[in-house]
Amino acid sequence: MANLASRYVWLAKETNFGATPGSPTKVYGEIDEESMKQEMELLDRADITRYGKRKTVIGMRTAGGELSMALQGDRFCGMLIGQVFGSNTHAGSGAPYTNTLAETDDESVFNSYTIGVGRDTMEHRYLGQVLDELSIGANVGEYVMLSATFLGAKEDDSGTSGPGSKGFALAAPTNSDLHTGDAFHFQGAKVNFESKLSGTNYSEFVKSVEISFSLGRDKENSYALASQTCTRAPPPTLREITGSIEFNRVINAATVADNEPHWDELLEGLLVDGDATNPAISLSFAGGTNESLEINIYKVQYETPDSNVSGRDTQTLSLSFYALFDEAVGAMSDALWTTTDSNDITS
Repeated sequence: MANLASRYVWLAKETNFGATPGSPTKVYGEIDEESMKQEMELLDRADITRYGKRKTVIGMRTAGGELSMALQGDRFCGMLIGQVFGSNTHAGSGAPYTNTLAETDDESVFNSYTIGVGRDTMEHRYLGQVLDELSIGANVGEYVMLSATFLGAKEDDSGTSGPGSKGFALAAPTNSDLHTGDAFHFQGAKVNFESKLSGTNYSEFVKSVEISFSLGRDKENSYALASQTCTRAPPPTLREITGSIEFNRVINAATVADNEPHWDELLEGLLVDGDATNPAISLSFAGGTNESLEINIYKVQYETPDSNVSGRDTQTLSLSFYALFDEAVGAMSDALWTTTDSNDITS
């Protein structure tokens, strides 16, 4: 029978890539769904002596997968967000604590993690996992959702517990390991255009928003001879920031209230070149007291808008965008993570 009480996920920062610390500091998350797994590349041979393949050997062994959850002000979510940027200035002697996040091109500052996953009968551990993609989305009437994609080295097969004697003993979180507050939801989500969010200067027309960060991790160049798995953290390559916004009405020039992109300029291929003070898009997600996330995207290219009618449904407007590197600022984005947790989310 399924042991529902023993399902969990934890992160532990690695000192050395691909090796779980002797006494790992486990940070548990409140995960809705996980898809972590090991993948094996099989090498096989066929020669002229037989009409079918007759030899095979295991080649590369790597692991990865996706974690999905509601965004909340705990250390786990903060650690995921911190790995999108890499550079953090942590401050606070009491709640609220702030983590001011900035992009960096120094790949050595990004962490690798062992990810522990409790599944019914035993704990699985995935070594050398680095964040590759992260998405945050808010929709009316729903919790703000976060998903993170990891990739890296193989599953740890050195365990001595579990039905197959290759896993690890279950270590379910206690109440003190979990966040006491509720997750962020749509009421605390705001979007502003061409300036930072401040007070009430946000658009009241946005129905949903999603933003995705990709670090373009290069797994192929983390391999080396004499090893079946990654020997170093897959390095980040091209950073990409993409997103989509749905408005609850068509935005024409006459209906613009807070610098929303409108139909006429979108049809011409709107490019908004902002800066750190007045970013092209500013997003805010708030939860309980002293818990929030602010994301600023400096320079944005909007794609072709989409709007149509069906029956007697209200006409809406949807559009996608992607961020560009802002030469004046020297980056694409920044963020501010405010929380009641005292830990530096990148340490």
